[in-house]
Amino acid sequence: MVGVGETYFIPFVLAIGVGEVSAGLYFTIPYLLGAILQLLAPWGVSALKSPRKWVICCAIVQCASFVPLVDGAIRGSIPPWALFAAFSFYWGAAIGAGPAWSAWVAALIPSHIRPKYFGRRSRICQLATLAGLAVAGSILFAGEGLDRAADESGTIAWQLVAFGMIFALGSLSRGTSIPYLIRQSEPPAGTWVHSPVPLRTLLIRPLMGNERPLVLFILLFQLAVQISSPFVASFLIGEVGLSNGMYFAAAATLFATKSVAVSAFGSITSRRGARFVLVLCAAMLVGHAALFALPPHLVTIFALMAMSGVCWAGFELATFLLLLDVSKPEERTSTLSALNFLNAVALVVGSILGGTLLHSMGDDRTAYCVLFLVSAVARLATLALLRSVPDTRPQTSDDRSGRSNLREISMEEDGSFNRPPESIL
Repeated sequence: MVGVGETYFIPFVLAIGVGEVSAGLYFTIPYLLGAILQLLAPWGVSALKSPRKWVICCAIVQCASFVPLVDGAIRGSIPPWALFAAFSFYWGAAIGAGPAWSAWVAALIPSHIRPKYFGRRSRICQLATLAGLAVAGSILFAGEGLDRAADESGTIAWQLVAFGMIFALGSLSRGTSIPYLIRQSEPPAGTWVHSPVPLRTLLIRPLMGNERPLVLFILLFQLAVQISSPFVASFLIGEVGLSNGMYFAAAATLFATKSVAVSAFGSITSRRGARFVLVLCAAMLVGHAALFALPPHLVTIFALMAMSGVCWAGFELATFLLLLDVSKPEERTSTLSALNFLNAVALVVGSILGGTLLHSMGDDRTAYCVLFLVSAVARLATLALLRSVPDTRPQTSDDRSGRSNLREISMEEDGSFNRPPESIL
């Protein structure tokens, strides 16, 4: 679904005639609205008395959110409000499923095998996303070819029809996943406790507990990243002139390197700890943003996409495992729902700053270069916060006094997971 769906949201917005700067806002504003919708997650889990059932409901909403996109692509136009609504429900379901999914899966996976397990799992997910990208890229390439072959009197925009086909595949993919969610067992008895945080303290809960240093770094680093990240697709397609086919190839490079690197980072995390990986990858992402200001030769772009995949593989795995270590299991869903909202606010603030800067400088190639350098400096300023992040190490089976059976291991270090959108820069 990710490969044929959300990865192509911004190219679709550009294809229907939205400007480069506005296209970035078609991601950030719906993402914020989705983060507001997902604040219902703690109460949804309480009402259903199951994280599994809530995740299934979110999957159904995600599946349905593609329908207006398919219709608009085939018709050749879609009202802005319909685009915002479809994207908002998509992200609301995607973000809202994350905390409940974490409560569910963390009760199934013992802490001493998490680094390698999730490293391998992430590798499989990245390969699946890469397969989706390949399918979507092939369809879009065929659509572009039909448009070039058609004469000027042609009435069908085949590229938009191609977008409709890939979004239909996204809906079908999500729908196909639902029976597998239904078949997966509930959390084992005694491993999952849910205690919703009161509404009056919900939004400040991530800043009040042991996770505060990590959360502050994540939020401020996210803000710095989003100064430039929402506009990378616009830069590559609108300024550099990449076709949808070449954009697919660049994105595929990112996912391919990410799928290879994440397994390696799982092994490194097992030996050196998640904080070591987080510091390493965050520092690399500072330099990566600055390197994007280099002249945009094709070789340079593909090398930077490969570097991006490596950096984000380690960054996402490390933050995920650290959140599992420091958060309270009984408040997991509430804490991560609040973090998702704060994360979305940081995302929107960063993108508005970036969009304002880009627009004020004229939306040309020089403005994009300045944007990338500003983002790099902002990222660099956040690295000092990493000194306060705890250096947790995964427990081995020996540390747990021989308790190696999945259902016999208590989950004192249980936690949460926040699935962000795939970052390009």
